[in-house]
Amino acid sequence: MALEIARSQTARTSAALFARICLSAVYLYSAVGKLLDPPGGLAEVTGLGLPAPRLFLVLTILVQLGAGWMVLLGFWTRLAAFLLLGFTIIATALAHNPTGLIGTEFQHQLTTSLEHLAIVGGFILIIADGAGPASIDGWIARRANRRTMRCTLQL
Repeated sequence: MALEIARSQTARTSAALFARICLSAVYLYSAVGKLLDPPGGLAEVTGLGLPAPRLFLVLTILVQLGAGWMVLLGFWTRLAAFLLLGFTIIATALAHNPTGLIGTEFQHQLTTSLEHLAIVGGFILIIADGAGPASIDGWIARRANRRTMRCTLQL
């Protein structure tokens, strides 16, 4: 029984870490691409028809880099997952809306939208379950628990 629990806990820890790596990779890669090719990033944002495309490009890079690193490292993970969830929903609605399209373009945009929906599902799981033990949040929680236990023992 104890071995099954240990395996289960190890599997959950590994799964949470691997999920955070997978989810954050998309946003970190995208942000770095925009940083390395500012004209390309600006063209992408301009193509969405947003006002002040330079401002939205900077905000996009900040959200993708900041929240991407936070999810990867497991630091304020629920907040970062919530930010990227909202970002993904908005970006999907703006850039991958299949409404009014036909044929292969409709299929392409619908597929991309559904892929983004899967990413949103991953963020919902992180918001519900947290980052897991292999994270900065997990380390902070373990430290707080040790301090609480020491204070309780001293009483």
